[in-house]
Amino acid sequence: MKKSLRILALISAISACTASYAGEAPFDVTAHVEQGVGVVQLQAVTDQVVLTGYNINRGNCKTKLGGIYPLPLTFKYGQGVKLFAYTCKVKEVILNTNQGNYTYTLQ
Repeated sequence: MKKSLRILALISAISACTASYAGEAPFDVTAHVEQGVGVVQLQAVTDQVVLTGYNINRGNCKTKLGGIYPLPLTFKYGQGVKLFAYTCKVKEVILNTNQGNYTYTLQ
């Protein structure tokens, strides 16, 4: 009985850590369509984060970073950028940052 309770407590702790980790992702990520082109909007939700790379739909989507910005890009809280996704519906976005790699699943 004690062993079962310890295992349940451990599972709960791991679940809580996973949930809080997801909440600490450095960007809010949303997607929509503009004139037939998928647009992924990134907005920083931390005081400073450096975007070093990105991947949309596991590399199965032709993409372009909005503007003429070279990577790496540094963002302060509230700043953002658009990624354009051509010929695909965005389902997954992976962002590589100085704080780690984050995967966002979109509907």
